[in-house]
Amino acid sequence: MTRIVNDAGYKPSDARGVAQKIRGALGLAEAIGNLRVSSRALEFDLFARDPLELETRKSTLESKIGKVLTLKLLDQVSGQAQRESEVLREGIDLFNEERFWESHEVLERIWHPARGLEREIIQGMILTAAAFVHAQKDRNETALNMLQKAKEKLGSTDNYQGINLNHLRQEIASILRTGHPKPFRIDLPGEGTSSSTN
Repeated sequence: MTRIVNDAGYKPSDARGVAQKIRGALGLAEAIGNLRVSSRALEFDLFARDPLELETRKSTLESKIGKVLTLKLLDQVSGQAQRESEVLREGIDLFNEERFWESHEVLERIWHPARGLEREIIQGMILTAAAFVHAQKDRNETALNMLQKAKEKLGSTDNYQGINLNHLRQEIASILRTGHPKPFRIDLPGEGTSSSTN
């Protein structure tokens, strides 16, 4: 997965045109997939047969599109064990960086073994991240439907692992009222409540 700085200020509604521009720069229609646009980055799957081709494509992207922020090989799984609190923090940090797809994937690691109310709350956070993946692809109706499900999954508990779930539900409710999926922060313990990002 590749993330390129969004210096041009592209919006999710520009996703189709941006994908065409990147494919044109690389000279191959099948070189990328699943493009998502956040305020900070253009995020997409970059396909390559081998490390040399990957490096060549990275160089082309940097010369024609913009600075590569991250290049993560998705077929390599980390064998490092993490505590649940570390995984939760990583997932929230990724969410707050508008790296929603990665956040969703990380949070699933603690959702699978969870049970009962904890499982429901984690699923609510996963659905929130997944909703923003759709918003980054300019699929706002799908995003809004997922946010409604996320709000339901988050239930009525005040906190989970120090995360203010009331604030999370309020942010989702605000989006559902306006019909516009605007990213916001999920505050971790000790950070305090903050409002939506620009």
